[in-house]
Amino acid sequence: MGALQNEYIKHAYERMIELERHHVDFYKEIIIKYGEDVPIFSGGLASLAGHILGDVALDLTTAENRYKFGIAVETKAIEMYRTFIVENWEYPDIQKRAWHNMIDEEFHLLWYKDNLNHTTSLVQST
Repeated sequence: MGALQNEYIKHAYERMIELERHHVDFYKEIIIKYGEDVPIFSGGLASLAGHILGDVALDLTTAENRYKFGIAVETKAIEMYRTFIVENWEYPDIQKRAWHNMIDEEFHLLWYKDNLNHTTSLVQST
């Protein structure tokens, strides 16, 4: 069962990354369309974790903590999309995509929460 679970998780992460890449590509095209400079982000996952979690230290080597981090990231993304939707009310094409992307983030959030529940219940039952 462990190998099947690992393969499932691998594919789930790959799919989430693929969806996030589509989100980034769409907004990059919009930024270029409006003649703005595309921002460059650096610092990697550790920097992102620090930005989202503040002073909370989180060891990402355990499945439980990776799911907690995923929950924090998705919760922040949903919050940001809500703001973005309101700020772009006069741009229906951007707003529609933002709604769709926010819903993707909500699905990701549910996936992380479900897997965290399974991981936590496995630990508690041993």
